Amino acid sequence: MVHPYIINTINALVLIGAGLIGYFASPDKPVTALAAPAFGVLLLACTHHLRRHNRFVFNTVTALTLLVGFVVVARIDPANFEWDRRHILYLLMGASCFIAAAFYIGTFIQERRLRNNEIYKEDL
Repeated sequence: MVHPYIINTINALVLIGAGLIGYFASPDKPVTALAAPAFGVLLLACTHHLRRHNRFVFNTVTALTLLVGFVVVARIDPANFEWDRRHILYLLMGASCFIAAAFYIGTFIQERRLRNNEIYKEDL
């Protein structure tokens, strides 16, 4: 199983990169397009604490990742969905968030089953 701080870093970089591409590719440069990169920076700031196995930060990052995933996917309007750059970036960011949350939950379940913190012994 991949460690949560690695998944968090990848997810944050996807949010930052795709959000900035969406912002600079749009001719009117909406400020709301910078919401995903802002959340990506917040998630990236939590990586150090995830590496130190802080449970509060782990739960907060999981909840924030799910929230960002739902917000990004909610911005897709099914009535006028087209396979253009904007919708593909929304799908990419949403899928990245949901996959990251699935890895977080899977790691949590695996750690609970082992009950001896074996997953993180190589990091300590």
